[in-house]
Amino acid sequence: MKTRRIVFNLHLYIGLAAGLFVVLSGLTGSMIVFREEIEALLHPELMETAVSGERVPLEAVLNAVREAYPDDTVFSVRVPRTPEQTYLLKMNEPHGLFVYADPYSGKLLGAHRQEDTFMGWVALLHAELLIGERGKTILGVSALLLICMSITGFFLWWPPNGKGIGKLARGFKVGWPAPWKKVIFDLHRASGVYTIVFLLIIAFTGVSLVFNKVVIEFTNFLTASVPRPAPPHSDPLGAGGMILPLDDLLHQADRILSGPTTWINLPQTPEAPLVVRKKMPEEFHPNGRSFIYFDQYTGGVLRIENALTAPSGTRIYNFFYPLHIGMVGGAFTRILQVIIGFSPLVLFVTGYLMWRNRTKTRVYKKTSKNPVPISHKAAQGKP
Repeated sequence: MKTRRIVFNLHLYIGLAAGLFVVLSGLTGSMIVFREEIEALLHPELMETAVSGERVPLEAVLNAVREAYPDDTVFSVRVPRTPEQTYLLKMNEPHGLFVYADPYSGKLLGAHRQEDTFMGWVALLHAELLIGERGKTILGVSALLLICMSITGFFLWWPPNGKGIGKLARGFKVGWPAPWKKVIFDLHRASGVYTIVFLLIIAFTGVSLVFNKVVIEFTNFLTASVPRPAPPHSDPLGAGGMILPLDDLLHQADRILSGPTTWINLPQTPEAPLVVRKKMPEEFHPNGRSFIYFDQYTGGVLRIENALTAPSGTRIYNFFYPLHIGMVGGAFTRILQVIIGFSPLVLFVTGYLMWRNRTKTRVYKKTSKNPVPISHKAAQGKP
């Protein structure tokens, strides 16, 4: 019982400390599971276009963007994944200015900063609490605490000393006709046990995205895998060479790897490569984790990374992000992810009410055992 008391206090105070951050992550995560679909409904003039003939060369789109935004630099380009989808060009950095272009006419459709749209703001809130790296760290620590809460919660749910295992079924039920305090307790207990596996998966994969270097090293250690090498460098000495047009490099990338191109990362420094990102048909990751690195000066292929033939540690880590966002299993798991995202709210509210009830009961018992002296009552003008 002493051990259970320690675990109970640990579960309680971790929940009070990290509960609000976990609730925030759950609710915002539920919304961004269908981010692309929601943005297409809210901003169809930017996200979709009518199919009309062949696509214009991507180089023409880049030139139009550079002319319209001479003080900004194209950071990356999202290639349309359906005939109706538009180009998305991110300027300066991943969360900077977003510019949209029609792939058939090359016309610029509009632009906004990520935080200027509702879903963009929600995504930033979910990923970094709107405060950058410090926010990411806070959320990463909160995910670690969620793992601790899940483990301690299961320990408390399990009958002490293994007694009463035959009555475990009660832990899965809510006695709705019971007094409201008992209903709150049952709801907290049942919600926790039904969602514990999913919460552990979401929490661990969330930790892997925030503290990615540590998790990658640990995964490679467990699987005895070779670490993924650092990106190759372009050779500035080849700057005088004749680089192939970007569209020719994309055709060359298609010949190297058959999967569709999802993103193109343009070099931001003299030594950086041009990176073409692809999604192989067997990959769960929505953007793919296959890369082709080109020398930005000569157009030569510097390295090819096929996600399907990567070391086992890299392939396991690549699986964490699609698992985190519910992409493994299709529409069913995405809907399930939305539902699970509301469970931290239920657990926090019911847990808080249980804590308040215990606190009030403790205060009441204390005052009952120590009544106010008569002289003190008289001093207050009470009978």
